[in-house]
Amino acid sequence: MRTGYGFIFISLMLLRAGHQLNAQPAALPTTPSMVKEMLERSAQRGVHPRLFFSEDDILRLGLLESKGDPLIRLGHQQLQEEARSVLSQPYLTYFLDEARLRVPSVHKFALQVPPLVMMYRLTGDTAYAERAIRQVVMMAGWPDWGADRHYLDAGIGAFNVAMIYDGLFGYLDDARKKVIRDAVMKHVLIPGKRQMEKRAWWSTSNNNWNGICNGGIIMAALSMYEEDPAGMSEVISLAVNNLPKYLNSFEPDGQSEEGVMYWSYGLTYTILALESMQRVLGTAFGLDRTPGFRKTGWFPALVSGPVTTLNIGDDPLKDSRSRSFFWFARQYKDTALALLQYDLCRETQVMSWSDMLYYEPEVITATAKRKSILADNHVRGIEVMSLRTGWDRNATFVSMHGGRNDANHGHLDAGTFDIQAMGEVWAYGNMGRDDYTFPGYFTKKTLPDYFDRDTLQYEPGRWHFYRLRAEGKNCLVFDPGIRADQDEKGVALKRRSSSDASSSFHVLDLADCYKRDVDAYQRAISLDKRKRIISIQDEFVMKQAGVAWWQMHTRAMLEISEDGRTVVMTQAGKKMIARIAGPSGARFSELPATYLPGRSFPLTRNSPNEGFKKLVIRLDAVKEGRLRVDFMPVGTAQSAKEKQVAAMESWRK
Repeated sequence: MRTGYGFIFISLMLLRAGHQLNAQPAALPTTPSMVKEMLERSAQRGVHPRLFFSEDDILRLGLLESKGDPLIRLGHQQLQEEARSVLSQPYLTYFLDEARLRVPSVHKFALQVPPLVMMYRLTGDTAYAERAIRQVVMMAGWPDWGADRHYLDAGIGAFNVAMIYDGLFGYLDDARKKVIRDAVMKHVLIPGKRQMEKRAWWSTSNNNWNGICNGGIIMAALSMYEEDPAGMSEVISLAVNNLPKYLNSFEPDGQSEEGVMYWSYGLTYTILALESMQRVLGTAFGLDRTPGFRKTGWFPALVSGPVTTLNIGDDPLKDSRSRSFFWFARQYKDTALALLQYDLCRETQVMSWSDMLYYEPEVITATAKRKSILADNHVRGIEVMSLRTGWDRNATFVSMHGGRNDANHGHLDAGTFDIQAMGEVWAYGNMGRDDYTFPGYFTKKTLPDYFDRDTLQYEPGRWHFYRLRAEGKNCLVFDPGIRADQDEKGVALKRRSSSDASSSFHVLDLADCYKRDVDAYQRAISLDKRKRIISIQDEFVMKQAGVAWWQMHTRAMLEISEDGRTVVMTQAGKKMIARIAGPSGARFSELPATYLPGRSFPLTRNSPNEGFKKLVIRLDAVKEGRLRVDFMPVGTAQSAKEKQVAAMESWRK
């Protein structure tokens, strides 16, 4: 099995006949008459399935499995296990979550529909088809699918209907087809059309809601367009014209400021909508051509260390490297991305239903060429900077995150760093999101405000949650209080960097994110690649003398030296040393992974951070500071002691 990310964006062969890049000219904005004309001349009129796969695609999967293709066998086994599990579970019922907002059953059904439909298509076992149909017929009688309260639910419900109606069309009787059509009109398309015409926020947002909701509408309308070509053309054109705002958000480097989980969540439905349009209409209206979108299949690789992918914002905590989509490799004839995805599917032992459909095994060859991605990277926009000694699992890696604090699903994490080395994660820059249903979680207008005089908490807000605050990250905190510890509107941008074979660094300007407390602040990460020494250096000037806390969250066991200047971190039998290079009076101590001492947030409900602790340094009565902490494997500490703390400005340009 191939391992590592040792590839770059190269395309050496056609991936499959019939899936060339869209040759149609970009045609935005679309009009209902344009879409209606395409529908009327579509070669897919009266043909099902047609959205995500054809009869030939299903036959192809069966042939690949019979030949023993490892990924198709893996995917088939997982689909079978998931579908059989659904058959043994009770039917989903209508209820709202704790926040009285979401309809959780709609989202859970979206996980059940693909295995049920795919297993029916692959095996012909009607038990799978019946389960999916009976569930959606039950859902047709629910009070709502969240359209007027939380349209994301309706958008996902639209996908559920599209896959069932199209994938099971030949099995459905006319009565149940009508029930499904009436349900999606009532719960999705009619309210969706009304909201799109009023420019509802989700319809033109630049985040995952746009791709999911507009994509769901497109898929549902394309699945049943014969019943009302004029009406379906209207909603399709409205949704198509909304998608560019989301697709343009991947500029310039394919990044998503929402992190990899929401990148995957939003794109799952977006690429299926583009695929459906290409198959049914013969065009994706040029939506698949934006430069950032063409690059975005590589985003997970660029924000992954050798052990796991970085957590950003409301990303859940991860324990492995995240996969991309085979769709991107096929769509853009990117052999290197196909090889990367193949390796990751084998490594994680996960093969999704859509990857099964768009996987091209003929490009996975021993002779396929590949090139290394740069070891030192900067993903613009999201401002993730990383340095590494290599791409194998035991490589030494350090990263730092900047960008906009007010990013969708963002946290107050400007400057947080992650460290991975020797096959382990030593520093977690983000412990993941907390529970969305906890009171105040999405209340961004948190009081007291960042610039208010610090007071007691009198209502829960987003910036009170420990995991979302800077003190819940590997960030500096100045004079901690109840107020947010970074400006939620702050922006952190790379100031400069340097890279060569022996050592590299990135410098991030953080002054805008701490403008209440500092006149100047920069943080740098550096890596001595030969000695495998990582350094985190902070230089700041506070507006007035006060307390500054340096923090690092870890799962490692900590053994702090008697003088407090060195700590031995141990996990899985491996040891890493952290050492304070300066200033001379600084000392390490260990604290629980919760709020810094002296404050209370009685109205905020936090989940426990089990298994985590934090290594801290407290600087008292400090006005100007230059603090550097070095990390290295055991055996390199002595040589590291000889290094002096030099100002960042003196580092080579």
